[in-house]
Amino acid sequence: MRRLAILFLAATAGALAQLPPRAAPVDPALQANAGEDWFQHGRNTYESAKRSTGTVQFDLFHRSIEIFNRYLNEFPNHANAEAAWWYLGQSYYSIGRVEDAKRCFHSLLNRFGRGKYAAAAAYTLAADHFNNRNYALAATLFDKLATIATKPTDRHRGLYYAGKSMEMQKRSRSAIRYYRRLIEEPQGNLYLAKGMVALGGLLSEEGDFKEAVEYLDRVVNSSASVETRGEAALKAGAAAAKLGDSDTSDQYLNLVMRTPGMEAYRPDAQVTLMTSRYEEGRYRDVVNIFARSSERSEGEREARRLMVAARSFMMLNRNADALPLFREIERMVLADGRYAFDAAYYRLLCFYRIEGRYLLDQINGFLELYGKKYPRDPKVHTARLMKAETLYAEKKYPEAAEIYRDIDTGRLSKKNQRGLLYQRGRCLADAGDPASAIDSLSEFINTFPDDERVPIALATRGRAYGETGQTGPAMADFDKLIATSTDPELLALAYLEGAHIAKQRNDLDAMVQRYLMFLEKVPSASRGSLAKASYWAGWGMVKTERGTEAVPHLVKARDLDGKLYGKHAGLLLCLVHYADQKPGEVFGELDLAISGGYHPDLPDQLIRWAADQAFNGDDFSRAARYYNLIADSANPQLSPRDVWRFLGKSRIEAGDPEGALTALDHALAEELDPAWQADGKLDRGRALFDLERFDEAMKEVDEGLELRPQGRVAAGLHMLRGDLQMQQGRADEAVRSYILPVELMDDDDQVVKPLALHKLVTALNKAGKPQDAAKYQAQLDASYPAWTPGE
Repeated sequence: MRRLAILFLAATAGALAQLPPRAAPVDPALQANAGEDWFQHGRNTYESAKRSTGTVQFDLFHRSIEIFNRYLNEFPNHANAEAAWWYLGQSYYSIGRVEDAKRCFHSLLNRFGRGKYAAAAAYTLAADHFNNRNYALAATLFDKLATIATKPTDRHRGLYYAGKSMEMQKRSRSAIRYYRRLIEEPQGNLYLAKGMVALGGLLSEEGDFKEAVEYLDRVVNSSASVETRGEAALKAGAAAAKLGDSDTSDQYLNLVMRTPGMEAYRPDAQVTLMTSRYEEGRYRDVVNIFARSSERSEGEREARRLMVAARSFMMLNRNADALPLFREIERMVLADGRYAFDAAYYRLLCFYRIEGRYLLDQINGFLELYGKKYPRDPKVHTARLMKAETLYAEKKYPEAAEIYRDIDTGRLSKKNQRGLLYQRGRCLADAGDPASAIDSLSEFINTFPDDERVPIALATRGRAYGETGQTGPAMADFDKLIATSTDPELLALAYLEGAHIAKQRNDLDAMVQRYLMFLEKVPSASRGSLAKASYWAGWGMVKTERGTEAVPHLVKARDLDGKLYGKHAGLLLCLVHYADQKPGEVFGELDLAISGGYHPDLPDQLIRWAADQAFNGDDFSRAARYYNLIADSANPQLSPRDVWRFLGKSRIEAGDPEGALTALDHALAEELDPAWQADGKLDRGRALFDLERFDEAMKEVDEGLELRPQGRVAAGLHMLRGDLQMQQGRADEAVRSYILPVELMDDDDQVVKPLALHKLVTALNKAGKPQDAAKYQAQLDASYPAWTPGE
């Protein structure tokens, strides 16, 4: 704009020097004419003023003003009145009385309308309005100049500058009409080349690149000034690039780059070359063109050149090379201007990409400087997105969530909208706001259903639904994930979370099914996940009375993660084997429970059953260990007497007579039944015998027999008496003690009677009665051929 104003002023001065005609010489002797005298007097004074300087000039212009004013007042219709108004206006201009000068020129136009002086007045007024940026008034007066001009040059000048005035008002179509009228008169048209350049530029702006190139090419190949040809070549190159004709574009632009006299357009030509390459995605070419020329421009033109180069570096992932260019742009333009804003944003983006130091400080600085001035600009919201993602990466979920909430999704690019909705949803979920996470993730899934991150979004939203108690939608998300994803981790999450929801619903069959599907479909899952699925599948089977099926899963859970599932799997396995009445399996699990310290969580009924099974199986050490678990030594009266009784018996057989006495004492403490009292006396006697406390043992035998026991107890007391007698060397008496159980016990007895026979045979041999001993040995061999003394 400033450039045009200077041209106009120069053109005005030239016009003023040429337009005023020379008055024809007048011979006063031949023609007396007062009006003519006054006009010539004023004109001569004006011409003298032009030739003078300083105060003399100033005084002469004042004098010419007085003369012309008097002339026009006295001779308003004189033949030279039109010229007088012109000289009067010029005199006013010369002493700085611009408004008076304008008044004179307007009077001239209003009174005379056409002619050389009217044309000069119209041009002068138009140029003044143009230079003062009153483009609408300027356009009107330039149009008038074109209309009233008597010379082609004045008409061409009026059309050209009328077009320029319209152009300055952004009225491109009106400007185009003036330029078209201008170039319709090529003959002797000093403004033809400039008009074509202006027309070509506007046609390009209107998108008619082909016609634009045609006009501009005519100028490039004309005899116009090198500067005008340079401007035409620059615009032709830009238009050809828009047509996709890069070769032609390059020819025009390279012409500017190498032709002397076109230096003023080289930075713009370079930018145009770079921009065309940039738009074609040829970023390396942009960088090469930038490096090839050292021509620099100023202000925003230079900022534009640096911006294209810097952004090309970014596209090549050379962010470190782009950074100094963006900094240079920020230094050369106003801090709050658009170029500074864009440069600051892209510099920030470079830092973000290279994870530069103090990134959050950089982002905060950018937002503080530009956030309020450009609150709706996509770059501001993208900067907020960078801040939120940085905080999220640092696991500062609540802080990141707050920033995400401030971002207007509609202000972001489609690509960044995807990232925002997805990342914001995950962040809100991690920040403990599942409801908001559901909203963001739902928008992401619905808007971008083909995005590769949808499976993760489904998984995250499914969890969020679950946290808000919306088990139906949650299960739907997990089912969709199972149906569409092949990612092992996502499948694992879907199966496990779905199973968890089924458990919450108390749908144990569905829970078990999902865990089993997980174990089948995702065998490569982590040990922890496999252990979890195995345990809860087994747990569900136990709860739904499928205990036998549960066993391998519970065992697997314990094998995979004994620390976490050893106890609970072991308890369930104990219960399952107990329900199936499998003593061996119960023994194994109960032993693990004892070593693991969780046996107190097992029911006494189960332990008692295991102890009884061990006792009946002659596994007395195990039986003693199990009975001891349910025997309350601190409060013996609280434990059943038979527990104490069988604990005592087991300890005797296991070789712990001292412990047996303690247990038997608790059993007999409140025993009132004579039969059980006799049984207890027998067991105490045996324990005392093993402790070699023979007298005390004999006392227990005597007291037991006094209770008149029957069957095996009686036989046992007699055999114990015999054992004591044999210990004392009283074999004859021992024979009598052993013979009683032999005679009392039925032949079907497979335990006591063969033992009694064996002891009797031993006593008889000891007493010197081999024939009797042989007889009873024969009876033993015949009745119990498989029996051996070791049993």
